[in-house]
Amino acid sequence: MNEFEKQTVFMRGWLQGRGYHTALAAMEFARQHHTGTRKDNFTPEFQHQTEIAMHASVLPGLIFPEETIATCFLHDTVEDTPVSRHEIAQRFGERVADSTWRVTKVEANGDKRDEDRLYDDMADCAIASVVKGLDRRHNQRTMGGVFAPEKMLDYVEFTDVRILPMMKKARVNFPQQYAAYQIIKGELTTQARLVRALVGDARP
Repeated sequence: MNEFEKQTVFMRGWLQGRGYHTALAAMEFARQHHTGTRKDNFTPEFQHQTEIAMHASVLPGLIFPEETIATCFLHDTVEDTPVSRHEIAQRFGERVADSTWRVTKVEANGDKRDEDRLYDDMADCAIASVVKGLDRRHNQRTMGGVFAPEKMLDYVEFTDVRILPMMKKARVNFPQQYAAYQIIKGELTTQARLVRALVGDARP
């Protein structure tokens, strides 16, 4: 059994043990739709969703812990697969559908969403604001050896400009989740420093 399979078995058992039946159903549904590999052409695509859900499971003070984990599994489905927001709502409830939609970068017709509105929508949602931070954390952690150095720098710069300010607004909106936001922020900023050191960028 490889590491990905171990993570999947662990998460399935953990969710069952907590009685998180909606999140477990979201996991199985999303796994059916994310069957490829990541950009390294090796790592299973669904490992991304599984690892951010695992991280969400240990964050303190989440207002909607089960719905946050469910959204971790589903956050790419509307954007990357034929699954619609309506189907998410029917299967997993309006709260999960709303948070999944808020992290989706395209409209129902395929047009790109306005970026300012997109990140304002995330900041106004207790679930989406955490899931986007965790999504970014995992993408930054796994981009080494896949992205060119310039793209890695662009990626952490975008985190500074969009992700961290969004989470700062969310901390004000949802103070109960302050510790969770601070944990994610600390990991994102540490990753950014490492990237800049590795590629020779001297910006603070």
